Amino acid sequence: MTEAEAAQDSGSTEELKEGTADRVPPAIRSARRWTTAVTALAAALMTLDITVVNVAMPEIGADLGASLDSLQWIVNAYTLSFAALLLTAGAVSDLMGRRKIFLAGVALFTLASAACALAPDAGVLIAARAVQGAGGAMVLGTSLALISGAFEGAPAKARTTAIGLFTAGGAVSAALGPLVGGAIVEWLSWPYLFAVNVPVGLLILYGAVRKVPESADPDSSQKIDYAGAVLAVLALFLLNYGLLTGSEDGWTTPTVLTALTVGTLLAAAFLVVQWRLGPRAMLDLRLFAIPSFSGALLLSFAARIFSFGMLPFLTLWLGGMLHLTPFRIGLVLLAQSIALMIGAPLSGVLAKAMPVSRVLALGMVAVGTGILLTVGIKPGDDWTVLLPMLVLIGLGAGLTLPHLLSLAVNVVPPSRAGTASGAANSFFPLGTATGVAVFGVVLTGKVNTIMSAAALGEHSVPHAAAGQLRELVTAGQFDAVAHAVPKAARGPVLELAHSAYTEALSEIFWIAGIAGLVAAGASLVLVRDKDTYRAADSGEKEDVPAKDEPAAEAATRR
Repeated sequence: MTEAEAAQDSGSTEELKEGTADRVPPAIRSARRWTTAVTALAAALMTLDITVVNVAMPEIGADLGASLDSLQWIVNAYTLSFAALLLTAGAVSDLMGRRKIFLAGVALFTLASAACALAPDAGVLIAARAVQGAGGAMVLGTSLALISGAFEGAPAKARTTAIGLFTAGGAVSAALGPLVGGAIVEWLSWPYLFAVNVPVGLLILYGAVRKVPESADPDSSQKIDYAGAVLAVLALFLLNYGLLTGSEDGWTTPTVLTALTVGTLLAAAFLVVQWRLGPRAMLDLRLFAIPSFSGALLLSFAARIFSFGMLPFLTLWLGGMLHLTPFRIGLVLLAQSIALMIGAPLSGVLAKAMPVSRVLALGMVAVGTGILLTVGIKPGDDWTVLLPMLVLIGLGAGLTLPHLLSLAVNVVPPSRAGTASGAANSFFPLGTATGVAVFGVVLTGKVNTIMSAAALGEHSVPHAAAGQLRELVTAGQFDAVAHAVPKAARGPVLELAHSAYTEALSEIFWIAGIAGLVAAGASLVLVRDKDTYRAADSGEKEDVPAKDEPAAEAATRR
């Protein structure tokens, strides 16, 4: 540490001790408060828009006549565009100004929300959701940088408090999202889920323009990785398209084969480009040589598969099969949110008594166990069968989520902190998209098997109508199934549909539960205290690898 840095730290400490923080100019104090409030509100808004949509899936599907493919893309369109752009948003803001990118993101998100509310069909809604995701990436990709810039020179405690409030905005929003979404859908209608974003977005824009200072990195020479961003977007789109349509149209269909083949080639090209660019890449692949970094990203990916990845199928079961109102669905899912809020502070207590790897493993064991307890769900079960799973998933998420972002950042040099943070953040929405896609394939496959044309033919259902009935079941529209068959066949066909859906859920629970336990083992193997980055104890700014870790040295040295 240099003498100037030491003096600054000493001054900050004395300022806290002597209570002279009030000597900070009022304009700076105001800017810090407004920056914290604006970014926290933005985090709450962006997170809320993910969780509220899941609750409304049955109503959106029925109102717009959307198939399972369309319902999946309503979720995926947001998460995929968000994930693809998040890594580059920070680099762009360093060059152009963080507040400019933040404002552009809020404006884009607000306009897209209005388009979602007015969407006449599923196609327009999907397109508007993709634009929403782009805006969300620009907002969340710059929020922490805005906070850091506003609190430059401030005591560490003040900056930590601001970041904590920003994180709390997203956490509270995620916890209350299902309940808020259910209330809006039940007492108003699903378009209001998006319409309410407009006044909130305008409020954020007003506060950011008037009170949030601009900040940028004047020393940044990082160039935007355009090639990586384009390759990532195209690869993700084509691979997910192939997965979503393959189970319905057939894996040998030319469009499906083309999508999967080209998507795989583009993904390989993305990896090659990222490797060659090294530290200038959107995702520096050499960081994966650090076991704890890989573990953090793996757990970030897995955490969303088990939560948001399964959520659409649970809400379709609760609303379509059990006929719960959206508000009641929100109340049921609130069990998971409450457990998450209990697990988060407990995670901090446990981390003081045991290594973080064990806390993460304990959280994943809770998730996997809870999911496996629900295997064997039957058509006659009610919503209470989900309670043990929801509570344990929430508790496990509370134990793991607080450590994932900090873990990814703590094992790399400060020069790689932005890349590490962006990568960990990106794996959250990627986990959601992958979970929705993979579980959708499982659901469609099981429904196609049980409700085959031959099985339906035994109940006098015409062969030509079999495909339509299967689409209605996978979309959770059981009332429409009842109206699509003759009255005499209604009971047997509905029984077959209920059996197909619950057997598919049971298979999904098997896959997710086992994966949760595997993730617990991976956290014990990959997450290691000795991977923590330790800077040289001198005045020179040099990258020093973690002790006895040549892999970390290779990954972090320029």
